[in-house]
Amino acid sequence: MNKTNNTVIIAHDYLCPWCWIGLFQAKRLKEEFPEIAQDWRGFELLPEELGPLPEHKPRPHDPNRPATRLDLLAALDGIPVPKRTIGLVRTHDALQGAEYVKEHAPQHFDAYNEAVYRAYWERSEDISDHAVLSAIAKQSELDGADFITKIKDKVYSHKITKYDDGAYAVDVTHVPTFIFRGERCAEAPYATIREMALRFKAWYDKK
Repeated sequence: MNKTNNTVIIAHDYLCPWCWIGLFQAKRLKEEFPEIAQDWRGFELLPEELGPLPEHKPRPHDPNRPATRLDLLAALDGIPVPKRTIGLVRTHDALQGAEYVKEHAPQHFDAYNEAVYRAYWERSEDISDHAVLSAIAKQSELDGADFITKIKDKVYSHKITKYDDGAYAVDVTHVPTFIFRGERCAEAPYATIREMALRFKAWYDKK
């Protein structure tokens, strides 16, 4: 494959349950198509400009509740969605942290990215808390102090695309969105993502 721009862009936000599924779809994609690079980009679903965070109201377990689209997609791709106990949080700084890792230690990006998802979804940790983010950064072999300093200084804020207007302006209406050159899909099963990857690879193989 031609190595020029052979990258899938993945628009995501850590608080989105569909993006939790997307994390494991992306891991599977990387295993099957290691020649296709991945560029994760932060699309902040609940920036401060949209007002206060919605109140967390845990849904009581109801065995008779019909399966949702999310339930069906998770089951189709064999990805369990953890039942977090924490409410919604601001993700701007966690997304800034991802940009820090891209710049300073790209070889550790996947570890950082997955660690943030697991902290929120599996352990119900507040990923807006700088202590939580610093611990994740250190686990990913990063300089935790410099990492937090850059976040506090909002060095990477300009790299985060916000909903609604900013995201809609670049035609990202849902996350995760996988963007292969001019083709994209959102909240899709792995089979759809794989088909797009095959077309993407075939296009580059002809160059």
